[in-house]
Amino acid sequence: MAAYTYKIKDRNGQIITGAMEADSEASVINNLQKKGCFPISVTEQKKKGGRLSNEVSIQIFQRIRIKDIAVFTMQLSNLINSGMPLVKALSVLVRQTENKKLKAVTESLRNDVQGGSSFSDAIAKYPLIFSRLYVSMIKAGELGGILEIVLASLSEFLEEDQALKSKIKAALVYPAVMSLVGVATVLFLMAFVIPRFVMMFQDIGRTLPLPTQILIFGSRFLRTYWWIYLPMSFLLVFVFRRYIRKDEGKAALDRIKLKMPVFGKIIRKVAIARFARTLGTLIQNGVSILNALKMTREIVANRMFAEEINKIHTELKDGGNLTQLLTKCKEFPPIVADMVAIGEETGKIDDSLLKVAGSYEREIENELKGLTSLLEPAVILFMGIIVGFIVLAMLLPVFEITSVIQ
Repeated sequence: MAAYTYKIKDRNGQIITGAMEADSEASVINNLQKKGCFPISVTEQKKKGGRLSNEVSIQIFQRIRIKDIAVFTMQLSNLINSGMPLVKALSVLVRQTENKKLKAVTESLRNDVQGGSSFSDAIAKYPLIFSRLYVSMIKAGELGGILEIVLASLSEFLEEDQALKSKIKAALVYPAVMSLVGVATVLFLMAFVIPRFVMMFQDIGRTLPLPTQILIFGSRFLRTYWWIYLPMSFLLVFVFRRYIRKDEGKAALDRIKLKMPVFGKIIRKVAIARFARTLGTLIQNGVSILNALKMTREIVANRMFAEEINKIHTELKDGGNLTQLLTKCKEFPPIVADMVAIGEETGKIDDSLLKVAGSYEREIENELKGLTSLLEPAVILFMGIIVGFIVLAMLLPVFEITSVIQ
């Protein structure tokens, strides 16, 4: 047995380091996970007169992108579909994968499968890379003998999910950058430019216009009390982050998100699209509807929707009807229940749910385009008004001086 040092995050979120003797890194990880801990890194200790034989850093695996996993999944599906055994397919991917971190994970997966472990058990050792949904679908594919089909479906699901996230981020990047530049410009004017004008205004000997007085007060407050509002800002951010980590804080924030003007509508549609696509993909790949609902509840980010899905899961387990349960849910629009009803009649609930997801994703894309086209001029107009006010407030005393001289 070899000696290993590890770094873990316990159930309370505390980072703890320690040492353990085990046969392999995988054994250390398994032992730590059984204790309810979240492994961050596992390193084999150096032996006397020897070199460090191996090092597995789970933390670096967090940098593997969803896109990398989607490509890995599709390539594995194609190789298995062509008749190649799983171990050989993983060996091919070890040679082909350019991402060194993903290559190390793939090599570990191959070794585990070659040693007799199932593929689902092998990937379950890397929760930072492969989600519970991913593991459950792989397990369903193994049991049903359709692993290559499940892998293809997973790859499509990951690409669609990543594409949706990318569209949302892309729509918000330009307005966010414009706002940041605008705020930085205003702070620069207030902190460095306006004080120079104040010295000139003091020699006028007349009452300054109200806009100029407001501007001077704001500039002085910014420069004089920065040591108060900066720590206060950090304190407010700290308190807010602590609050939203609690269940009641997360629930309150999610309620606010859904009630936000313009953005709330998009957030709601994103949650519905993700619910429909996840549930449809799981059912399509052989996962029972109860287990699929349970996993979907964990993936949907908004607590309001998660609570509704939990109610559906509980009542469906007691013999309820999915269509009727969706009809009673206030968070889901009638179209979702209607499409599920059609799916129940035809025996193709998965197809109906995926159609709902596709429809909502198209709506989200169109609304994001419209929102971007509105946000850009709105941000420019707002910042223009603020900068215009500053310029006007600085020029008004100059105009008064000019009129007096004339």
